[in-house]
Amino acid sequence: MTHVLLATALLSIALGALSGFAVLAAVDYPAMLRAIGVINPMRLRQAHLDWIIMGTMMAVTALAVPQLPGWVAALVMFGGVINPLTFVPMAFSNKVHSTKGFQLVSFVSFVSLTTGLIAAAVVFIGD
Repeated sequence: MTHVLLATALLSIALGALSGFAVLAAVDYPAMLRAIGVINPMRLRQAHLDWIIMGTMMAVTALAVPQLPGWVAALVMFGGVINPLTFVPMAFSNKVHSTKGFQLVSFVSFVSLTTGLIAAAVVFIGD
């Protein structure tokens, strides 16, 4: 399962690199983003940074703890994938963050990531 976590991490970092073009557009071509419905380009920057940060974090976790139990890797992966994705709908809507569904997904994602990282630290320290 750590192989899947590492592959997901690398894809996240690649997506972070690719999303740098959206950040560039937000700075140099804001009208282009407005034309496709982006109302808050700051959220694209947050997604860009979070994809890179979460990808790096997932990679470090997978490499530091290769004996990571599958359920721990799944928690880290779920949080590491969903956290950056929550910024994307906020780029297109100023109201989505206040919906119950969005708040639930965001909360579950943070709990998953936090629980998984704590469990990974416990597994690493226990060995």
